[in-house]
Amino acid sequence: MTQAWPTYPAPRKLALVVSCVDYRLLDDIVSYLHLDNMTNRYYHFAIAGTALSLVEKLRKGDFHTPKTGDVESYERANIKTESDLMKLFCAWKRTFFDQVKAGLILTKQGISDIYIIQHENCGAFRIYLNKDIEGKDKTETGEHLSCEACEIEMHQWYAVRLKEQIKAGWDSISQTIFDEQWPISERFGVDCEKKAEECSLEKTGKPFEVIRGQSKPPEIHLLYMTLRGEMLNLEEWEPDPKTYKVKEKKKSKKSKDTKKSE
Repeated sequence: MTQAWPTYPAPRKLALVVSCVDYRLLDDIVSYLHLDNMTNRYYHFAIAGTALSLVEKLRKGDFHTPKTGDVESYERANIKTESDLMKLFCAWKRTFFDQVKAGLILTKQGISDIYIIQHENCGAFRIYLNKDIEGKDKTETGEHLSCEACEIEMHQWYAVRLKEQIKAGWDSISQTIFDEQWPISERFGVDCEKKAEECSLEKTGKPFEVIRGQSKPPEIHLLYMTLRGEMLNLEEWEPDPKTYKVKEKKKSKKSKDTKKSE
């Protein structure tokens, strides 16, 4: 499969890859990362739905209550409301950020990039939102000429929300790591305060307290993979107006009659 060359800046250090658990595309993800010169340079965190399972809130109207007889409704036995679903996702989100912290500690905060990889035909959206783009949405929207664009747009929304969450909480994550590591170093007899102050003044000219716990936020890449293994950049993607139309509101009979009288 011929793959388009990435348009974002090449990662400088290590990366964290966040993707879905779908077995159909795992080898394609590895192939793409090899193309991006990331072989043996990334941690991989896989979770159902990728960004869907890690955001703090759902897009308005996305959650659908499971109906009796749905093929996959047994998977949602304890998920009757949107609140129930967010309680489940809350635990997963906590695990994700714990993994981010572990990666930063092990690499001495050497993670410069994060890849958020969504994909086509994601089963998590069917199970947790009862949302089937290829089936239900096609009949509900009627005049959508491209369900594919509708699906990509939905994944784009969740990927953008996760990116915003990571950026907003990055300083807090870095500070937490610093606060946890500081007493460990002191326990081993390392004069951290003195060494840090010397290093800080020598390299930056700033007192240590100014830069304490700060870490540059990573570059975050939002990607979407098709079932053929082709990758789209969600930060550049826009729906094609020729193939994606939103159902227009019908003009009321009253407005037509008014126009005739004029």
